[in-house]
Amino acid sequence: MSTCLIEERQGAVAILTLNDPDRRNALSMELRTTLRERLQALGQDADCRAIVLTGAGGAFCAGGDLAAMRRDDPAGARHRLGIVQDIIRAVAAGPRPVLAAVDGPAFGAGMALAAAADHVIAAETTARFSASFVRLGLMPDAGLLWSLPQRVGAARARGLMLSGQVLDAEQAQAMGLADAVCPLADLMASAIKQAQVLAAGGPLAVAQIKAGFARGTPSLEDVLAMERDGQPLLFASEDFAEGLAAFRDKRPPEFSER
Repeated sequence: MSTCLIEERQGAVAILTLNDPDRRNALSMELRTTLRERLQALGQDADCRAIVLTGAGGAFCAGGDLAAMRRDDPAGARHRLGIVQDIIRAVAAGPRPVLAAVDGPAFGAGMALAAAADHVIAAETTARFSASFVRLGLMPDAGLLWSLPQRVGAARARGLMLSGQVLDAEQAQAMGLADAVCPLADLMASAIKQAQVLAAGGPLAVAQIKAGFARGTPSLEDVLAMERDGQPLLFASEDFAEGLAAFRDKRPPEFSER
């Protein structure tokens, strides 16, 4: 069994820890394939209602594995990128809320991984973010051209991607890249607490919300069409019946994802 990714559970919350601290959790082939498999599996796991992503050893994710990047292997580059794109799809458009708990660097594809999450919590003195692709002569990948403007706006995203500027936790929060900042000692407890809040929502409704945001910035008519297609399905679900019953009984709902 691979040790590059550690999986733990706290109730309905799955905690995935990138575990290659010697390389600051860079996305090696082993790590990216394992992370893709677990994210996709958790999206189908009825016992999982939210996911926390974090990194071991004082780093979130330093980005791609530079040692595997070769100028003479475009097919290999396309294959590696395709796996990372599957990861971003699972984070941004998958049915489970995903929270990024960032300690240390979130650079390149690591920044993209955080930006694609539904909630980002940064350790106040250690977290660092950078769209560092341009420093290597590369364009942003892992969906960052899509996710970063959603978080910080188009003008700021353009500046961050063209400059490779490094942001600390407070700067990231001020721009909207991080949703919250907390002391390092409280990082995981804060992330799990927020994950539990998001896990309490109706899972079918959460999946519809995430799918809607994953479509980008649609027109009003696109949004209304999405509502027209999705909401009747939710009205017919057992989760909606349970939500109504819990509201009437003044108790927490017990959703079944049916």
